[in-house]
This record gives sequence, C-alpha cells and structure tokens, in this order.
Amino acid sequence: MPAITIFSMAINYMRQHLMDALKKQVSDIKQSDVMFVITVPAIWNDASKQFMREAAIAVSNYGMAIFNLILEHRVWNYK
Repeated sequence: MPAITIFSMAINYMRQHLMDALKKQVSDIKQSDVMFVITVPAIWNDASKQFMREAAIAVSNYGMAIFNLILEHRVWNYK
C-alpha cells in the first residue's frame, strides 16, 4: 500500500476520533464548526511538506474535511 494512502488513513482516523470525542461533549457539533490544522515542522524539506499536503488533500477529496497546513513556527500566529 502506498505511503500516501497510509498517511491519509491516519489523518482521517485522527479527524474522526476528534469528531467522536467532540460529539460526546457538544452533541450538535458539525464538522464545519471545526478548523482542522496540521502543523508541519519548518525544518522539513519541500518534498516532505508537499507529501503531507497531498495526504491532507486526499482526505479532503473524499469530502471528509478541509485541512490547513502551516509551518510549526507559525502556529502561534495562525488565526
């Protein structure tokens, strides 16, 4: 199985686990109420960053969620 598929499955699992946990706390929460952010270490090379972007897009293409990828050092400035 390709690595991109494995990473996409892992991202999707984490997304679903988060939504399940949130629904236990807030019963009427929708996925559109949540902003999904994946942090990528700034020291990663461009190919690694692109790989994570493609894995997140693969999940999004199935209508699961929209993910934002940001560099790790910019997390605190993200709005």
